[in-house]
Amino acid sequence: MPLPQESRPPLWRRLVISKWLAPELIAARGKWLEVLAISLLFMGTAWQWRPADPLLTQSAFPWLWLAPVLLSLRYGVMPGLIGGFLILGNWFLAHYLGVAAVVQSDFPRDYFFGGGLLILLCGEFSDVWRDRIGRMDETNLYVTERLSRLTRRHLLLNLSHDRMEQEMLARPGSLRDALVNVRNLVFQAKSDDEPVPGAKALLGLLAQYVSIESAAIYGADATGDHNQVFGPILQSIGEPLPLKDDDELLQLAFEKRNLTHISDTEVSHERKSNQLIVAPLIASDNTLVGVIAVSKIPFFSLNVENLQLMSVILAYYADHINNASDVTLCRSRLPTIPATFAEEVARMLRMQKKVGITSHIVVMTFSKNMKADIPAQFLQIKRGLDLYWQTEVNGGTVIAVMMPFANVQAKNGFLQRIDTWLKATYEGGFDALQIRLRSIDFSREDPLMILPEVMQA
Repeated sequence: MPLPQESRPPLWRRLVISKWLAPELIAARGKWLEVLAISLLFMGTAWQWRPADPLLTQSAFPWLWLAPVLLSLRYGVMPGLIGGFLILGNWFLAHYLGVAAVVQSDFPRDYFFGGGLLILLCGEFSDVWRDRIGRMDETNLYVTERLSRLTRRHLLLNLSHDRMEQEMLARPGSLRDALVNVRNLVFQAKSDDEPVPGAKALLGLLAQYVSIESAAIYGADATGDHNQVFGPILQSIGEPLPLKDDDELLQLAFEKRNLTHISDTEVSHERKSNQLIVAPLIASDNTLVGVIAVSKIPFFSLNVENLQLMSVILAYYADHINNASDVTLCRSRLPTIPATFAEEVARMLRMQKKVGITSHIVVMTFSKNMKADIPAQFLQIKRGLDLYWQTEVNGGTVIAVMMPFANVQAKNGFLQRIDTWLKATYEGGFDALQIRLRSIDFSREDPLMILPEVMQA
């Protein structure tokens, strides 16, 4: 708020303050005031001490030159020269006042030449070291700032590491472990006469791997249009909020036929929902068998990785419920294929089309003259989620390895480990032992078309 006109200082006072008494101007002029004060102090002392010889030329040491020497050492060449010119002015003053020692002698050229040379040497010394000190100060400032940035980054890295450590300790296993548990709980619950078998175990599994705290599984009401109306609560965990018919997340989940959550781009800011995640349980024949609604989940658990993990678990679980048609098609083309292997092939093919995570099948054909113990020992080193199918084709042993959710790098790493194991155990790799390999990539080939050709070749 501006001051009233009558309370403002006069114009001349404001000009004096702005031109002469500003703090930054006083700091800049302090050096020159100090030069003048020190020089006048030394010359005044000389006039007081020896009025007949104010330049102290008759002394054994030219004490008057200490003032410009000190100034040049402190501030550099120019302030020292100004102090020397003040001494020269002191000589003219003494000559004008008629001091006997000055008037009766000639101009002391050696006196002023030696003093000027001493000032130049001291000033140059001061300038060099002040430049070095300035560079050192800048370097120290840069190092200090960089150390501060590194300290902050290290602190953030430490916090991030602690957070990751907590998440890794809290997470019971990987995606493969989760799917193995899903497969086991579905096989154990297949005999249950329930619309959603193993619903309680499924919620417990999601609580382990996705950290949901409150959720409910609703059954499907077949009387609704296109079987898209959910029924009563089948199982719940925690204290879930009720799921309403006009819930926006529910409607969007029915429209997309996939998992939806509050951070989805298609969800409006003013949404009509009290849920955080809504996911339909859609079986292999595109039938809605239930809906899972999550009301409470930790903030840090609502991320892309956990949402994708939950989507894969639910899709994998729903595919286990009803997959008869695809398994029938697979077994019609390969009558000798085991039921579990056929279910997994059909399921992974649908998961690749639905979720976009590819899988691989590696077919290894062993020659007729190979030792029989190689395939037998090979079956003992399988990974947790993989399925093996061993059969005989044209008198030779064929092993098909189903690798769910394995990308190209995982498949290549698996083959590299097997090749290393063969070289260490049987002194030869795939080529030396005449083991033919054929890989089927679900994202590029249809395993239901390729697998019968490979297994019957």
